Amino acid sequence: MDITEYLRCSVPAAVHSAGVDLVDLRRWDLAVARTRRAVLRRAFSASERAAAMCAADGELTPARILGHTFGIKESVVKALGGLPPGSAYADIEVGTGPPEQDGGGRPVHLRGELARWAARHGVTLTGGTRELADDMAVAWVVAAPTGTPAGPR
Repeated sequence: MDITEYLRCSVPAAVHSAGVDLVDLRRWDLAVARTRRAVLRRAFSASERAAAMCAADGELTPARILGHTFGIKESVVKALGGLPPGSAYADIEVGTGPPEQDGGGRPVHLRGELARWAARHGVTLTGGTRELADDMAVAWVVAAPTGTPAGPR
């Protein structure tokens, strides 16, 4: 399945906004090593880190799984038009699991100002990643309408 087919079967028909990120997994691995894994503690919840540990298998390390997840978080920031003041990557929690190979998406849960944005716009977020050649991956997120947007807050 090529990337076009993958996105066609993964993205909802109605989309409020979307974000895409290209993840250089070699650079990600270097950032994890350079920060002595501090980037993992800053950007991911304990449950995201634990899920990556459980999903790891031989070649697919927890750090590499979290590299894919970070791409989804970057895509959220792009779909929302930026990270609001007082927000952090840890306010974006991506559903657990290894990178998708079957076209399925992962739910994205938001906290704080990001959750208020989603409520105001009446959207839920779903994201995913797809491994490309040469240690690269594409990550995406779509904000799809859930019904009636909430009033101003």
